[in-house]
Amino acid sequence: MRDREAIDQELRRIALGRQSMRGQGDRPSIRDIDALLDERLGHPVEVVEPETVDEVPVPAETSSPRSAPRRRKRRRRRMVPLAALPLSLLGVAAAAVAVMFAAHKSDPAPSADPPSTAVQPPAAVPPPPAAAPSPAAPAAHAPTLEIVDRAFIGALKQDGVPVPSNEYVTSHGHAVCEFLANQPDFGEAVRVLQQSSVWDANQSASVAAGAVVAYCPQYQPSGQEHLQTGFQNALSGLQAIERDLQGINGNLQDIRDGLPPLPGQQ
Repeated sequence: MRDREAIDQELRRIALGRQSMRGQGDRPSIRDIDALLDERLGHPVEVVEPETVDEVPVPAETSSPRSAPRRRKRRRRRMVPLAALPLSLLGVAAAAVAVMFAAHKSDPAPSADPPSTAVQPPAAVPPPPAAAPSPAAPAAHAPTLEIVDRAFIGALKQDGVPVPSNEYVTSHGHAVCEFLANQPDFGEAVRVLQQSSVWDANQSASVAAGAVVAYCPQYQPSGQEHLQTGFQNALSGLQAIERDLQGINGNLQDIRDGLPPLPGQQ
C-alpha cells in the first residue's frame, strides 16, 4: 500500500487533469478517484462494475445561437456534482465520526455505584463530666498527746528516766494517781510502781512524782518542789511550741487557699 503523501499527490494530479478535461468537455475517471480515496482511508479497493443504464433518447433541440450556451452550462452542472461526489462522501463520513465522538464525550459516564443519600454520622455524645476526685483520706497518725502528757514525758527524759513509749509512761502515771486516790501513801505508790514497771526505785520515784504534778497535784507530797519547777518549765516550753505550731498551721492554710483549684475540683 502506498503512503499517504503519494496518494495525496496522485489525487492532486487527477484533480488538475479533471480541470483540463472539463475545459475540453471530457468526463474524468470517477472510478480512479474513488480507488485513490479508499486507499487513502486505508480500505481495500473494491472493483465496482458499472451498471448499464439505458439511455433515453432525448428529442433533438433545434440549434440556435441562444440555446448553445444554455446546453454547455447544463452539461457543466451535471459534471460538477458527479466529479465532487467522492470528496463530499469523505466530508460527510468525517463529519459523522466527529459528531459521534462529540456526543460520546458529552454523555456523562454512569456512576458505578447508585446514588445514595448521605447518612449523617450520629452526633458525638459529650463525655460525662469527670467526677471530682474524692479527697484523699488523711493518713492515720498516732494519737496526739496532750500538752500535759508531753510535759510529763519531757520532764522524765530531762531527769534521765527511760521512756519505752509515750503510752507506757502516761498509763503508769494515771495508775499512780488512781492508787493515791484509794490509798494516799506516796511511798507505797512508788513501791507498787517499781514492782509493775521497768524502772528501779529512784526512777519509779521520779515517775510517781511527775505523775502527781501532772495529773493529780492534790496528792503532791512535801519536798517535791524541784520536780514541780521542772514540770512548770517544761509545760511553758510546750505551750510556746504549741502556739508556734498553730501559727504554722494558719500560714499553711492561707497558702492552700491562695493556690488555684485543680481541674475537676472547682
